[in-house]
This record gives sequence, C-alpha cells and structure tokens, in this order.
Amino acid sequence: MDKRIDSRFERLEKALSSLVDSVTKYHPSVAQAEELQAADAQLSLGLEEVQVHQNNHLLIQQLRRTSSALDAQIRDTLTSLASTRKDIVSTQITKFSSEPNHPISYDELLAYARRISKTTLPPAATILTASPSPETQTPAAGGATSEPQPQPSSAVTPSARTPSRTESPVANGTLPQPTNPDPPAQQNSASQNTSLPEGMSQYLNPLSGQVFFPWPLEDKIRSGALASYQILVEQGIDPRGYDPATEEERRRKEEDERKAKEEREKAEREDRERQLREERERLRVERERQREKEQEAWRKTSIATGMPGAAMPARAASGTGEKKQFQFTNLDDLDDDDDDEG
Repeated sequence: MDKRIDSRFERLEKALSSLVDSVTKYHPSVAQAEELQAADAQLSLGLEEVQVHQNNHLLIQQLRRTSSALDAQIRDTLTSLASTRKDIVSTQITKFSSEPNHPISYDELLAYARRISKTTLPPAATILTASPSPETQTPAAGGATSEPQPQPSSAVTPSARTPSRTESPVANGTLPQPTNPDPPAQQNSASQNTSLPEGMSQYLNPLSGQVFFPWPLEDKIRSGALASYQILVEQGIDPRGYDPATEEERRRKEEDERKAKEEREKAEREDRERQLREERERLRVERERQREKEQEAWRKTSIATGMPGAAMPARAASGTGEKKQFQFTNLDDLDDDDDDEG
C-alpha cells in the first residue's frame, strides 16, 4: 500500500514539475495539465483506499480483541462446568421412599377431627372475640325461649328439730312431726348465699350462653382470601401473580393518561377556536379596510368630477340598491359650494 501511494505521489510531482517548467518557458501544454489532473485523481483514489485499509485494520484489531475475550470467557465457563460437575458427582445423595411414611395418615386424621368436632369447643378467647349474630342462633324446639340453667342445689343440710319440753308423746309412743312454717323462704335464702353474682359467673364459665359452631360463619368465609380469589376469577382475572398495588398503579396511570389526553384535546380545540376567531377578525378588518378604501376612492372621484353618481364603484352601487338617499357625497358637494361662494 505504501509503494502504491509513493508511486502516485511521484507521478503527481513529475506532472506538476513538467507543467511548471512549461509555464516558466512561456509555452504551456494542455497534455501536461491533463496529466496533472489524472495524477491528482489517481492520488485521491489511492488516499480513499488507504482510508478504507486503515478502517479495516482497526476493525480487525477490534475483532481480535473480542475473540480473545470470548475465548477467555469460554475457558472460564468450561472450567466452572468441570468443577461443578465434579462437585455434583462427589455429593452424597439421600434416597427417600416413594411411599408415605407418616405415622398417621391424612384420612385417619380427618376422621378423628370429624368425630371429636361434636364434643369439643374452641378456645374461650376465640368465642369472646367472635360472638354469633342473632340470626345464626338456632331457636329451641316448639319456638320456646331458652330456659335458664338450673341453679345448683343448696349445700346446706337442714338439721332435725329438737323437741321442746312442753311437747308430750302420743299414746302410741310416736313423736309428732316437726312443722316447717316457711320452707320456700329458706330455700331462696340458701340459693342466694351459694350462687355467684352475674359479674363473676362470666369469669368462671366464659362459655355460658354461647352457641358453638364447629365451622366458620358465612361472613367470615366471605371476608377471607378464598372469597377474594373467587371474586377475581368471576371478573376474569387470574389470581396467580395478581398484585392489587400494581393494578391500582396501572389504573392510576390510565386515569392520568386519560386526563392528560382530555386536557390536550381541550387545548387543541381552544387553539383551533382561537385561530378561527383570529382569522374571522382578520377577514373582518380586511373587509372594513377595503370598504373604507372604496368609499374614500369613491368620495375623491365624486369630488374631482363634480358628479356624485358618475364614478360610483360597482360594489357600492350594487350594495346600496334603493338606499341612495343615504349617500354622503351630496353633503360634501354642498360644503364645496359653500366654500366657493365664500
């Protein structure tokens, strides 16, 4: 490449020196000028080839660097794969049986829970926090109201009455039966002494008066996660991967885009209306200006000729029609006559 460029430079120098010699001898030659032009064109082509050669050389160097980097990456990847394979082969594998080895089967656990669900109660805190509604309570048979639970019997044991000295035995030797003047009053006082106040009974028996359900209520089910998934499925939305925050953000962006579009359309509509108003105003001003020019030309023509209707423009004449009595040129003529008389 260097030899080719040097040869073209030498040709250009020879042609240039020949042309300069001919000019200095006052005998220029056209052939030498054409030779100089051809040498210059050939040198330009050679310089373009040098530029392409240099660009290709730079590209080749860049490709070599890229190839070296990729080769190093491939070597590192193969080394990593070899070490990983070695680790995998040397790792001890634990074998598990394909059959379930649980001591209690799933069906047996469910059957046990079903059997004990009728005779067990949930914790007291759960019942206190979720009291049943009046609609969910089952009425008693026959529509009768729930009867209060019987109070425990009195623990007071009545003692036998000691006979007084004035009592005398009966002839058959039996003692008379002792009389109890007020047994109901004694039982009521005994029950009041043994029963707890209403404020204390809820602490000793927190489940008193509660209706037990071994399943969750309908309002609890409808407010759970499964009900939310069912609502999404009914709306045609896949619950898997559904994010309410992302959906809300998408709706907010759509609302913002809709508002921005409405505002942009409103601004464009206002711009169009403003341009129409400006165009109408411009046309009106031009018409007014043209009308004033026509009236001014008409007035000057009528004053110069002295004939009011001689030089009336066609537009003014056609526009006035039968309203010629409203022309102002007669007043101008009268003013001119007054000036002449004065």
